[in-house]
Amino acid sequence: MKVHDLIVGVMFMLSGVFVAAYSQTFAAPRNLNYGPGFFPLMVGTGLALVGLAIAWQGLRNYRTSPLAVLPDWAKSPKLALRFWAIPGAILFYVTFVDHFGFLITTTLVLATVIATGGAPKTKALIVGFLVALAMNIGFASVLHVPLPWGPLTSISGWLIW
Repeated sequence: MKVHDLIVGVMFMLSGVFVAAYSQTFAAPRNLNYGPGFFPLMVGTGLALVGLAIAWQGLRNYRTSPLAVLPDWAKSPKLALRFWAIPGAILFYVTFVDHFGFLITTTLVLATVIATGGAPKTKALIVGFLVALAMNIGFASVLHVPLPWGPLTSISGWLIW
């Protein structure tokens, strides 16, 4: 969806102001003039300035372009499904990763997204499992990031070095 630059600019500006304001809540170390809030302050300020520039451009074109335009892909159910598969997969992952565990949830998410893209379901499931297994080994064994196991807790020792 193409949204008017005025709306996009204001959203970026508000996001930047929020980040910059929130960065002021981080306490600076005793002997320094700057602390952990310095980088978020710079990012928030930059985001607000870019948002201001986009909003200014949108204000100049306010009367000549519509506020929102529906893209061509939104009219095709197949292409719309491909688009909405990604936010749906993210929502599914965040909702169910603690219950099902990383390996099962990631396998389901990857297989669904790959199959939605047009791959055969069997290949999508195999590729999804192999990629999820590689990620699981990489995060758990190499990077030592604790991942939820869900119902696979009893065999978790087999997959961690």
